Amino acid sequence: MENYKKQIQSIRIALEELDNAVEFNEDKYITLQNSLISIIQQALTDSTLQQADKENVFSEASSLLGSYIGCVEDVERYLPQLEALYSNGLITEKQLDFFDSNMNIGRWR
Repeated sequence: MENYKKQIQSIRIALEELDNAVEFNEDKYITLQNSLISIIQQALTDSTLQQADKENVFSEASSLLGSYIGCVEDVERYLPQLEALYSNGLITEKQLDFFDSNMNIGRWR
């Protein structure tokens, strides 16, 4: 569990550094966002983690991912991946709703 938390924290720091960079680097954002999806998928299928730990990793990683989703392309890229996790029974409808409510798209609603 700690390994996942360290990875998420490392990504959080890298995203914050990108936010403060002089030049916008979309490729780095996408790479880091993809890493969060990967962490979520790994944690949810990790047989060594208890369910509460899986939920904790999901909440932390999906909240961070959601806060960095700000355009239609991001939604098209990541929402289907989370919906697939729901369809495969790896996350609940409540977790999917949590992700949806944490996306940085409030101005669209």
